[in-house]
Amino acid sequence: MKHWKTYFYGLGTIPLIFSISLLTFYFHTGLILGRLPRYCQPDPKELGIYFDYLPIINLTGNIWIYSVIIWLLLTVVYLIAKRKQIIWKPIIISALA
Repeated sequence: MKHWKTYFYGLGTIPLIFSISLLTFYFHTGLILGRLPRYCQPDPKELGIYFDYLPIINLTGNIWIYSVIIWLLLTVVYLIAKRKQIIWKPIIISALA
């Protein structure tokens, strides 16, 4: 179970990286505007920093999508392989992330 737990927790941290990149853009925009942005006020594409953050957000977003697919496949393999002794804690924690 030690290796399985590492895989599940590793895949569970990938969405946090995506969230951090989005929050960094959000708060950087807030520093520039002097207030936190609201929906379409201003449109993110109108900001000069949008194109600086775009590749980072796209890359982490794509990695997050792939990690979800890998997580689903890994969970199915784990449930089939460890049918009689399933430990749910790492699966649930990584699913919440």
